[in-house]
Amino acid sequence: KDLGRPVRGRLRLGSRDIVFDAADSFAVLDHGRGKWPYSVSWNWAAGCAPGRALQLGGRWTDGTGSTENALFLDGRLHKIGDDLVWEYDRADWLRPWRITGPRVEAEFRPFHVRTARTRLLVVSNDTHQCFGSFTGRARADDGSW
Repeated sequence: KDLGRPVRGRLRLGSRDIVFDAADSFAVLDHGRGKWPYSVSWNWAAGCAPGRALQLGGRWTDGTGSTENALFLDGRLHKIGDDLVWEYDRADWLRPWRITGPRVEAEFRPFHVRTARTRLLVVSNDTHQCFGSFTGRARADDGSW
């Protein structure tokens, strides 16, 4: 994932122009590489604001020594190598989530859930994509929160 990328330019929707300025606009590039396992479950969260972003992942990397967790702060990547604890209610996706670890103390409050399911013989998918806001903190490499 490549979060908090500065954006500038113009988007035309019909007769309307929307102007983006790098000072207060950002984008996310989500791409995958490598060979994925046949069956995989994962959590992913991302929060962005101009000049900073938080990327959190879990489940599919737990115990492997490899994580997707990072804090982007003023153009610098601060790798968070710890597995995180994800607490959420699969019966009520709109309840607040907690994501914690030695360098992360975050609460996510969803306001919308997009659900998608596919069941085609050996191909299946069950997705709950939540949109909302974060509060909390993450620790940079220098120890500051």
